[in-house]
Amino acid sequence: MTRALLVSSIEGYSGKSGIIIALGLLLKKRGFKVGYFKPFGARTAYLESEDRVIDEDAYSTAEVLGVHDSMDDICPVILDMPYIEFISQSEAEDIKSRVKRAYEKVSEGKDVVLIEGSINYITGRTVGLCDVSIADLCNAELLMVAKYTSDFVLDGLLAAKEVFGERLKMVIFNQLGGYKRAYVQSVAEKVLKSNGMELLGIIPRDTMLGGLLVSEIAEALNAEFVVEPKRDRIVEEIIIGAMSPQAAVEHFKEAKNAILVTGGDRADLQVVALEMPSIRCMLLTGNVMPADIVIERAEENDVPILLVEDDTLKAVARLEDIMGKARIKGELKIRKMKSLLENYVNVDRIIEELGLEEQQES
Repeated sequence: MTRALLVSSIEGYSGKSGIIIALGLLLKKRGFKVGYFKPFGARTAYLESEDRVIDEDAYSTAEVLGVHDSMDDICPVILDMPYIEFISQSEAEDIKSRVKRAYEKVSEGKDVVLIEGSINYITGRTVGLCDVSIADLCNAELLMVAKYTSDFVLDGLLAAKEVFGERLKMVIFNQLGGYKRAYVQSVAEKVLKSNGMELLGIIPRDTMLGGLLVSEIAEALNAEFVVEPKRDRIVEEIIIGAMSPQAAVEHFKEAKNAILVTGGDRADLQVVALEMPSIRCMLLTGNVMPADIVIERAEENDVPILLVEDDTLKAVARLEDIMGKARIKGELKIRKMKSLLENYVNVDRIIEELGLEEQQES
């Protein structure tokens, strides 16, 4: 019998996709046949190579997990229009039937199917696609991922418990600052236990996971490579190059894996930045090509240079926006997420709760 685990969250960008990727790979390593399902794709993008609209998380997660089901079955409902239009054109029973048929297909021959919830557990409620409805439809166990943005997250979990009832038993805190770990472990765990929930792990905040690959930045900003990297690298911090080279040196020394955003005409600052190990990439604005000496030095030091038409303020705003929504892509991030889940989450307890029989590790 195929088991199902719905990974839900009380708010968006809580790390559901990363946890599903890590958990799926760990379960596969233990010999389980793992499926993946995301019934409602609400964050969509156009995939030019296939001339279709996809859910970005569903597409990349399925690819990493190596599942070979049709994307039409993995993510059967795509929000490809404004939500209010989608509501007016949709029949809840038709959607329910479509989701059920798709789930039956992706679950065939699997030991467990990992189901990715919507943006948060109530999104899609109007058309019967919220996590509560999907959990009932697929008879799924529930794992709630809570991004620890503040202590009020406990109130959100208790509110979710009232909605899900007995189905909500397992909780993971994600992206928690290290200094609060002992406090949360002692206090929050008691609160959850007294309300019928078990804290299975606390995943610490990791700057690398919150960072972006240079290739991701280039794609998101539609930037042109002036100097391409010999290998992709992760950027964790943003430095705005609006100061003198002398003043900038201290900022560069304190930074870690930073991207410098500055005007293309700031050769004085760019040359200094290229000598600092902390600068992993430069984003030049205003569509102004850098001086030849800057290009030569960047090629020598293997520091990629990106060029955009935006001015510096607009480029920084766009960069900050995508930094807060970084996805688990690339071997480095995937390995890191697997390591965090293995070290900080009781995976054995998840397996036990699902009623899976331990397989031989592959």
